[in-house]
Amino acid sequence: MSLTATILLIYAACLAGTIASPARSHDDHPHDDRPHDDRASEGPGARRLLAALLVPALALLAGLQAPPARAGEAAPRIVSGPATVIDGATLDLGGRRLRLYGIDAPDLDQTCSDGHERDYSCGRAAAAALTARIGGGNVTCELREADGSATALCRRDGEDLAAWMVANGYAIADRSAPAAYEAQDRRAWGRRVGLWSGVFEIPADRRRMRRASASL
Repeated sequence: MSLTATILLIYAACLAGTIASPARSHDDHPHDDRPHDDRASEGPGARRLLAALLVPALALLAGLQAPPARAGEAAPRIVSGPATVIDGATLDLGGRRLRLYGIDAPDLDQTCSDGHERDYSCGRAAAAALTARIGGGNVTCELREADGSATALCRRDGEDLAAWMVANGYAIADRSAPAAYEAQDRRAWGRRVGLWSGVFEIPADRRRMRRASASL
């Protein structure tokens, strides 16, 4: 319960006690010859009723001061520290492996062709580019959960690392993530940079085909 709610509830309890305390009745003054107003006997009962209505009303008001989180919405978890690059879309942060949300990058053993039809290790190039971009500084990641795997939106000095990787053609927008980094993907394709400067296989398709071949 918030501090505001607690204060309001304490105030309500005190106010209710004050209102509900019965005034001294006519019997407390046996020698008082002043005429007794029958309506006065209704006062304590009316005040008790008012108090009974006032307490829940104030409690409701206190609850409105801090609306609850929407159902199913969890507070984002933030982790920060030095990061080790596993590949062009994966970091190790404090011993926890995190996938950069919304992008896909070639695996370390993947090769692609450049604009001159020469093969090169595009997977290692992507990992090297991400390592250079992070440098020796700390990375701050907002953890997400997607299909049971740990993904994260990670930044270095406020810069979205996933967006930078896609914009420079070292990774592509994840087709399974809704509209994530599509603008950066189109820009990299238009500039023919990185992967888009030559010929490459979609990393997710390559993994799928390799799993299918291994199961035969």
